[in-house]
Amino acid sequence: MSDKPHSPSASSPIEKALAQTQETQEKLSAGVNELAVTNAVLQQEVPVEALTGDLALALEKNEALETKVQECVDDLEDVGKVLAEEVARRKRLEAKLAEAKAEAASAGANNNAAA
Repeated sequence: MSDKPHSPSASSPIEKALAQTQETQEKLSAGVNELAVTNAVLQQEVPVEALTGDLALALEKNEALETKVQECVDDLEDVGKVLAEEVARRKRLEAKLAEAKAEAASAGANNNAAA
């Protein structure tokens, strides 16, 4: 555990969602790479005459799974980009709000001093 204080936005639900999305994307990406390597090895090592019946079907399904997993990785990448844009937008809004509050406090202090 860190002793550093966390800003409220550092652990916002949207930032947690972004982190989880990125972590899941990395895991899926590693999985699709492993599937691609496995498929390549199997296609090279299995004799063509053996690619019948259950073995041929298993290889076909493995390739289809590789495609589906890659599609999920791509989808998660898109979601991650949207979430990252939203986090950035919220941080900009929070900065503007803090600036407006500071200006209002300063204006209030100036009005009180002038009275």
